[in-house]
Amino acid sequence: MKQVPLQRRQHPIFSPVALLSTLLLAGGLTIALFLTGGRAFSPGDLSATNFGGAQVGGVMSHAEFADSCGECHAPFQGVEAARCERCHETVAQQRATGEGTHGRYPNVERCADCHLEHKGADYDLLRSALADFDHTLTTFSLARHARDYADLPLACDDCHVNTHNFSPNLVACEDCHRAANADFMTAHIADFGADCLVCHDGHDTMADMTAVEHADFFVLAGKHADVACADCHQGMDFASTSQECQSCHAEPVAHMGVFGPACADCHTPEGWKTAVLNGTPFDHARDTRFSLAGHLVNHDGQDFTCGTCHTNTDDFAFTESQCTDCHTVYQADFIIPHAQEMGKSCLTCHNGTGAMANFDHNQIWPLEGQHLVIECAACHINQTFAGTPRECVTCHEEPLIHAGLFGLDCANCHTAVAWSPAQLTQHNFPLTHGDEGEIDCATCHTNTYTEYTCYNCHAHDRAETASQHQEVTIGPNGLDACTDCHPTGLKDEEGKDN
Repeated sequence: MKQVPLQRRQHPIFSPVALLSTLLLAGGLTIALFLTGGRAFSPGDLSATNFGGAQVGGVMSHAEFADSCGECHAPFQGVEAARCERCHETVAQQRATGEGTHGRYPNVERCADCHLEHKGADYDLLRSALADFDHTLTTFSLARHARDYADLPLACDDCHVNTHNFSPNLVACEDCHRAANADFMTAHIADFGADCLVCHDGHDTMADMTAVEHADFFVLAGKHADVACADCHQGMDFASTSQECQSCHAEPVAHMGVFGPACADCHTPEGWKTAVLNGTPFDHARDTRFSLAGHLVNHDGQDFTCGTCHTNTDDFAFTESQCTDCHTVYQADFIIPHAQEMGKSCLTCHNGTGAMANFDHNQIWPLEGQHLVIECAACHINQTFAGTPRECVTCHEEPLIHAGLFGLDCANCHTAVAWSPAQLTQHNFPLTHGDEGEIDCATCHTNTYTEYTCYNCHAHDRAETASQHQEVTIGPNGLDACTDCHPTGLKDEEGKDN
């Protein structure tokens, strides 16, 4: 039997059929990749959202280059920031300058950490970044803006124009704060304008900043507590506001060049007065007993300074002769005789308030009549003014004519116009007796005021008068006591006691 040889079996991989199939598959895949880009390797569709309405890098959305993986991905490295920034130029600028959100964000080159892709055409890339967004990386902290005045949580839309470009809505700032304090906001905007972000960064409330909080920068005490913000922070400049006194307070002319500009060495915010000199509260009027009220400007209109009177500003010594030296220049006709009469110890009489120079003596004791022409020294012996007696008897000795009769209150009868005629305020007998007007005292009182006679006017025969009065039981001893029976001077009065 003839034996037929067996056919050689072909290799399952390297057979012509297998090789041809592989080549055809590879060619098909190559053509497919060429036509579809990297779609075959894409884990999902790219976002087709565009909220700005304008092209960025020549496209409206990432979906337009879905087949061009190289727009974002570097081979074997993933998403590369430089490739993203070819379209997102503002991000590149922020990274270069260190400004803006992307300039301050750590690991900002890792774009895919915040902006996730391949989540579908409707996926919002900005919303995805907000999930883990740290607002402190912006120029405005939410430390004081987590909740509104009603204690409700603040949403992004409350402060931003929209949540895709996140532009701050400054009108919303004003509306919110005005609802809480309209008067303050009106004044605040008038002082500093409506651009809140120029001054505010969210780390403080500013509008509600307490004096304690402000004390971290500058203590608002005394008069400073009532000063408006704009008075110190001019031109909306807060950071560089000087804390030196002289930046607001010009050195007073009164001590210019004497004490220097370190105001706090002597003065406090409680007020310019009282000053503290060498650690002790100092008030010129109280401590020197001489007020500067009348010595603010000199006779020539120039401001008084410490050196005007205190020629040595090391110990501030003062000699009273300087008073007369100065005043003699302008008031020689008055000062020279005044100093001769009163002496040169000016501070004995004058306290600087002008109380003497413009002194109304009538407020203490009226100068009228004969008192008006008397020299000061006649009453103020040895230049003693305080405690000068006001009683008449200290200057006027009681007259012998009425010693012990009328008392020492001379003003009851006498005036400063003249000692006589006196004005007796109590007189039982009418002084208009005789119907010829008020009669003179001497008409009846010929010797003393304790004795009187009616016979100077009423002529009579004494024997006849005695006889007539005997009829009414009035004897010789009562004959001269006319007023006992005639208290008002009438003839037919019934008033006799004898």
